[in-house]
Order: sequence, then C-alpha cells, then structure tokens
Amino acid sequence: MKSIWSTLLLAIAILIVGCGAFSLPNVPDYLTKEQRSAAIVSASVVEAISREYLKYHRTGIETERLQQLGQDLRNSHSKKAIFTESLADLTSTDQYFVCTLCRSTINVFARTFTDGELSGPQRDEEARKLMLGLCDYFDITTKEVCSGLFDLNWPIFDFILNETVADSQSFCGMLPIPICQVKQDEFNLTLTIRGDSPTESNANLPAKSSDDILILHLTDIHYDPEYAVGSNAACDEPMCCRNPLAEGSDSSAAAGYWSDYRDCDAPKHLILSAFNHIKENHKIEWIYHTGDVPPHNTWSTTKQGNMDMLSEIDGLLAEHFPNTPIYPCLGNHEPHPTNVFGNDEVPTALKVDWLYEHVWSLWSKWLPAQAKDTVLRGGYYTLSPSEGHRIVALNSMDCYLYNWWLFYNASLIQEQLQWFHDTLLSAEQNGESVHILTHIPAGDGDCWSSWSKEYNRVLTRFNGIITGVFSGHTHKDEMNLHYSEEGYATVVNWNGGSLTSYSNKNPNYRLYELNPNNWQVLEHFTYKFNLTEANLKPDEQPQWELEYQFTKEYTEDTSPAGIDRLLVEMAEKPDLLRKFWRNKFTNSDPKLAGGCDNSCLSKTICRIATSNYQERTRCKELQAILEESLENEQETDTDDNGDGGASGLTAISLATLLAVMTALKVLG
Repeated sequence: MKSIWSTLLLAIAILIVGCGAFSLPNVPDYLTKEQRSAAIVSASVVEAISREYLKYHRTGIETERLQQLGQDLRNSHSKKAIFTESLADLTSTDQYFVCTLCRSTINVFARTFTDGELSGPQRDEEARKLMLGLCDYFDITTKEVCSGLFDLNWPIFDFILNETVADSQSFCGMLPIPICQVKQDEFNLTLTIRGDSPTESNANLPAKSSDDILILHLTDIHYDPEYAVGSNAACDEPMCCRNPLAEGSDSSAAAGYWSDYRDCDAPKHLILSAFNHIKENHKIEWIYHTGDVPPHNTWSTTKQGNMDMLSEIDGLLAEHFPNTPIYPCLGNHEPHPTNVFGNDEVPTALKVDWLYEHVWSLWSKWLPAQAKDTVLRGGYYTLSPSEGHRIVALNSMDCYLYNWWLFYNASLIQEQLQWFHDTLLSAEQNGESVHILTHIPAGDGDCWSSWSKEYNRVLTRFNGIITGVFSGHTHKDEMNLHYSEEGYATVVNWNGGSLTSYSNKNPNYRLYELNPNNWQVLEHFTYKFNLTEANLKPDEQPQWELEYQFTKEYTEDTSPAGIDRLLVEMAEKPDLLRKFWRNKFTNSDPKLAGGCDNSCLSKTICRIATSNYQERTRCKELQAILEESLENEQETDTDDNGDGGASGLTAISLATLLAVMTALKVLG
C-alpha cells in the first residue's frame, strides 16, 4: 500500500511541476521535487486569494472559489503553533499556511496601496479593516491578538510598503520555509575580512585545574508581572496564564503556582527562587545575561511596561548579586513593538533610541564609559574586563526575520558586522581571548541566512581567539557548532536554555567552568526543577537540582574538534542522541510523553551542526550516518521482537497531500 499512495502523490506532484501553466520564477535549485510542487501550487493559490479576497473585501460577495480556498486553509493550520514555535520547526502544513497567507496578505495590501482603499485619506482605518478581515476569514488567531498586532506594527508596515520596491516573494521569501524561498541577490551582503582562514579544525583545549573560573549564564527570563495562579493556562492566545478561567471550566486548565508548561511565562516568585538558589549554592565570578526579559504578549506590549520590567529584573539581579559583574545583551522582546529595531534611515518616531538609552542607564554600572557610544547607537558593545580577555556583546536583531526593518533595507545591518570584525581584529593583534554574547544563535531558522553566512565567516577567521559564544532565544538547553566553508569545526555556541517554562519545558540555568588564562569553556552544568512536582507543593520551594554535567554526560573534549567528534558518536549511537534530546528540553514531562521519533532525531543532530539555516553540508553527512545507525537498530529490534520483518507505512508529507489536493482544484 505504501508504494501505491506515495508513488501516486509524487507522480501528481511531478506532473504539476512539469506543467507549463504553473511556474514560479527564482525558485531555489536546492528544493526537492515535492517542495517545488508545493511552492508552485502555493503561488497559484496566492494569486487566487489575492484576486478573490479583494473582490470580497470590496463587494461583500464571497465567490465559490474563495469559499473553498478559505475552508481549505482554515482547516489546515494550528492556531497556536504558528505563533509559539519557530517557523523552521512547524509542520509542513503549517509552513504551507504561513507562506501562502504571507504572500496573499502582502499582495492584497500592495494592490490596495497602488489603486485602492489604502491610497486615500482613510488608509489607516481601511488597512485595519482589511487586516482584521483577513485574520478573521482565515482564522489565523483571536481577534484580540490580530487587533493588537496590527495596531502596534502598522505604522512600520505602512512606511515600508510605501518606500520599498520588494514584492510578496521578496518579503516572504526570507522566511525559513523552503517552499516560500526565492533567489534574492539584492539581499546579499559581503564583508571585507582581513587575514587567513584556518586549515584544520580547532582542537584547542587547556587542561582542567583548581584555578578554573565558574560563571553563570541566565537567558530568556520572560518575566510576566501579570501571571495569575489558577488562571486559564489553556487559552487560544499565544501566551496564557493571565485571564480567569471561564465559569464551569475544567480545573485542569488552571495555571500552576510555579508557572505552567502551557505557553506561560515566569511569575516573579519563580525568578526569585532561581536567584536565591544560585546565590546560596554557587560562587560565581560573573554573569552572562543573553536577553529577553519581557513576556510573550507581543500583541499588548507598551514602551513603559517593557522599561519597567527591564528595570525591575535589573534591580533584582543587583540585589542578589551586588558584587558580581553582569554582562547583558538585548533580546527580541526588549523593544516595543516586539522584535523591531531600527537604524539611521528609520523615521524618528519609529526608532528605538528610547530602549538604547534605557538599557545604558541600567548597564552603565557594569560597563566602561567607552561602551556608551555603541550601546546608544545600536545596543552592542565591547569591553576588556581583565588583561588578555575581551567580551563582545552583539545586537543579533540584525539577523532576526521579525525585525521588519530588514525588509526595508537589509544592507544597513552591515555596519555592526563590520564593527564586529574590526573589534576581533584588534583583539587578535592585542593577544586577547574573546567571549561573544548574542541572543539569537546563527543557525536558528529565524536568523537571516545572509547575515549568518557573513557572521560565520568572521567566526571562522578569528576562531583562534574565540573561546566561547553564548546565546539564548530558542529556550532549549543545547549547543551549535560552527564550521568553515571547507568543513572545519571552528567555534562552539553554547545556548543557556531559559528560565521561563514557555513552552513545555522546565525552568533552567547554566554554569560554565572556564580556563583562567584563555577563558576556554571546559565544562558546564545545567540546573532545573520539575514543574509538575513543584506545582504539587506550592507552599514549598522548588527542588532545584543538577540535571547533568556535560563532560560526564557526553565528552571531556569541549573544543570545536571534540564536539564534532561527539556529533559523529551521536549519529553512530542513537541512544546518546536521544539523551541529548531529553536534556535539550530539560526532561520536561510533556516532551518526554511525546518522545522523539527518527525524524525528530534527524532534525536534532542537524540542528547542532547548523550555523546557517541554508547551509546543511555537515548536517546531511551526520544525518546519513544516523540513518544507517537507525536502520541497524531497527533490524536488531525486529530480530528481537520476531515480527518477521513487517513494517508500517511510510508517512506521507502532509504538505504534499495538501499541495496536491489544492493543485487538483486549481487544475480543475
């Protein structure tokens, strides 16, 4: 049965690709036939929606074609995941929905700009009506969320759509969704890099000693001052645990005392519990804080609210660690609206200078006066806290795909990257070892691949002096290995997880042991508590515990070359990779219950070996090794179980099925 259905669907998809009536310019060469077919069908559906919905908006008449498209798309996506998960991690059907609706929405707005409602004096009101109508018709999310997101972001979109020459393919083609991507030479950038690249993997690893330094990594606190114990933890919005339960609701939907696995952020008492536990149990030299203090209510933030939360958490850190230096960087949740950072070409009213000024007022007690200029200019800085050592803190919003200003003029981000290169060049000349702080890891699907490419080139060039990169954003306790274009392992990015439980994870923090001479990471410890157990005892402090120690769990060689060897071992021994996956999600009860199948394992090892979302060379090599290991494992299990070699049906991509069904309607 497997061959009948999969072959039939693939044949229809290939037929669609070969059909002259369906072509999409600039489709990347690396797309599979399945993805190419879905991309072409999506483009056809986009054109139909753009045309038919605009008619409906203007006349109120809903054509049969629009009714069918609306029904298909409304039933094809999950309301929550498209807001709570990285786009790269969405299911195929959710990615199809996001890509198709992104392009359709941009097309509809662009057409009303040039010759319709948005070219007149009531443009703001008309734009709001149009956006909320699209949101409701395709059941994207709740009316409150749609309305809030529009009100906060429309002034920026209004300016960009008026000033840019980009079309819907350009806007949506930057998303980490293969069927949405197109070749975009106008968005490419190239840095001037001085010096020679390495000719082998970085194997530098000093021996451990009693003089090693212990430091703390905090990230993604996501403090929610409105968290309400017992409130609705199973709401329809992207973030819950604020509003009361409806009368007669199941009590299982009530938010726990110490937070909740279900799309909820951190109450103050959780944050205090973590800070007190750290203070009482660890002697740390300094703290890295890699961003994201405000919560995930992206549709209802305020400028003053964000500043107040930043000030409050800053005050709590200073209170609990008064004599400990703290080195922070910005996350995507710090600005208002969320994610959006501007530059010199942005209108004054839309700039985030207020944020840079505010964080400087907080950070200046830990940073030298020389850091002020770059903090106020773009939220980044460098300092040398001791002779022979340097810290570089980047504002990684230059790579974030939800920073809308990238779609206005992406070349403007080159300034900070060039400054980064020049700072490292100076550090090299001065014989300094360097730590880098950045909120978003370069290989994340939400990080623009053109930025990641140049960032990786810089890391490759200076891998000899970079002894650690520290990030957050993903809320996952993980690591990412950077490679040169020639395939050499160069730099390890250590991701600290998150203090928030958002979503489906246990709160955690990390400690690192560093060599005192070059600050090489020699060891790390992850601490967490089990949220289910803690919520059963709301009157007691959570049982913070050491979840694992890196060198005992995986390998004693924490150099880039050592981590690369570890990845090969994980590919050859799937149980070791499964252990990594469990730790990655802090052994949370919902994740353990869901498990990690072979596809999940393949994505997991790929993610570790990816530092540019569109560069998967090492990923594919490791996946091939893993696939063989899993096949051998399955053969062993089959022999043990004595099932005579019977196997289940191969899963058919939902995106393929959806694309084929839609295509048949288009063809019909």
